[in-house]
Amino acid sequence: MPKFLLNANLSRETKDFLKILGYEAETVAKFSLGKAKDQEIVKFAQKHGYIIITLDMDFGEIYYFASQPPIGIVILKLKNQTIESVNNSLKTLHKIGVLEKKQFQKSLIIFNGKKVRVTKK
Repeated sequence: MPKFLLNANLSRETKDFLKILGYEAETVAKFSLGKAKDQEIVKFAQKHGYIIITLDMDFGEIYYFASQPPIGIVILKLKNQTIESVNNSLKTLHKIGVLEKKQFQKSLIIFNGKKVRVTKK
């Protein structure tokens, strides 16, 4: 089962929601990375085997231009970024199996609330 690292723009409630769905999840704040640069978060996630979940599209550029082995990144490209909307989006990704499939765990997944786009290096 994958484990997720939630970027600073996501709530602790979302972390708790992922745990209810059966996933291991932590926030960057737990590791004193709340104000860290995106590259630092990526390095931490690589080192500790996390898949990053974020609302920040900049992580897509990091994924595309990474010279190191890619990590999994889930970007929620949502107009409505409330906790409820984020959690509903993650619930949808869970229901369709995107979060669990091994072949997607080193992919860039962008979800806009309706459509899933998966990019693998």
